[in-house]
Amino acid sequence: MRCLECNGDVALLENEHLLACSGLTLHEYAIRHHLPLDLLLQPDQIGSVFEAPPVAAANGMPDETARATLQGLRWAGLVREPVHEPARQQASDVRIPGEIRRLDLLLWDLERLADYGFRFRQAYDYDGDAHRVVARSYLQAPVGHLRVRTRQGLLAAPEPPPPFIDALAVFVGHSAELQADYLLMPFADAADAGAVREQLARNHGIDCVMLDDGERAGSGLLRTRTPEHTAALFALLEPYLRAMPGVWERFHRPMPTATVTKELVFDSAHFITDHPAKCSNLHGGRYLLQVQVTGRVDPVTGCVIDYGYLKRVVSRRVIERFDHHTLNYAAPELAWRSSTEMVCVYVWEQLIDYLPALSGLRLYETTQSWCDYRGPTLAEHQASGSHPLLHPLDDIVAGDRSRLLGADGTQRLRAVLACG
Repeated sequence: MRCLECNGDVALLENEHLLACSGLTLHEYAIRHHLPLDLLLQPDQIGSVFEAPPVAAANGMPDETARATLQGLRWAGLVREPVHEPARQQASDVRIPGEIRRLDLLLWDLERLADYGFRFRQAYDYDGDAHRVVARSYLQAPVGHLRVRTRQGLLAAPEPPPPFIDALAVFVGHSAELQADYLLMPFADAADAGAVREQLARNHGIDCVMLDDGERAGSGLLRTRTPEHTAALFALLEPYLRAMPGVWERFHRPMPTATVTKELVFDSAHFITDHPAKCSNLHGGRYLLQVQVTGRVDPVTGCVIDYGYLKRVVSRRVIERFDHHTLNYAAPELAWRSSTEMVCVYVWEQLIDYLPALSGLRLYETTQSWCDYRGPTLAEHQASGSHPLLHPLDDIVAGDRSRLLGADGTQRLRAVLACG
């Protein structure tokens, strides 16, 4: 077999040779040369694991660097529970998964976690669901190296706590997403999200909003309140993020922009109050909602936004509220008017906190009737609040009505209505 990196003939293409001749792992080699692993691997390599030599765990307390790295990875939900897999992983092992596009970052983690005795592994297996051979890269260490149990059931470093800024930088570098100059930070544990939010506000004047995107029970999502708070957070973390392979560039490298659209449907009834024709009657049908997000293509994920996150947010904030309900009663803002225009204004306000890069909505009531809408940016919405169009009766003042109707006009109006 010929190695396409060094043009040498090898009996078997494997990591030991590739790392020596090109610095690539077998998985990276397959991607660089557009070769499926199914054709690249010999039959006896499927089901095998490449394992780098272990890094010996420290006899005493892991240093601050190791503890901060572990804390940041735990906040991100990347320190995985021990799972027994025959011939793969003992029940007493912990894994930290990595993505092939971020392999340098995983190896950076390995170096910083040296005191815990992690080792790098790349496993090659046939995945029956994917119908192909897949490679998985991860760090692995005996769970006993991590010392003291936490409430999540994993073993963690004992006190003292790791440096906050260092741990936060590790978390942001592995987990955060930048969307329209707002940083979204998904935590595995809502309690950790709350503690980080409090410390950022108290010690650094950086304000974040706590959101619930419903990804996992007990998880938490922080979003910087304004682009100015995002800039302040990046300024605080910059020295740490620049030291992490590819992280600073991921957030700041100029990249193409693109618009992505997610389409969801819901079945609802509604009526149009005071409509002069049949639409004043209760009627229903299938609505089709298209949600557009425009932004910079992330150089690591290759995406503007994860479609799973987009679907989850729209489903929780809109579809679950509307589907098989009467729109006029599903949201008080639609009690007077549940036209497609009003629904779009309402939907925009439900989504903009979670989708700062939201750029457009299209709502079909029928295949022949639809509304296109582009609402305010998140900053504009924060400044002006909910649009008055959605609150048409909020400005009615009892005293004004009394003056218009006369001194005892309210009583007379009630009597007339009662007679009617």
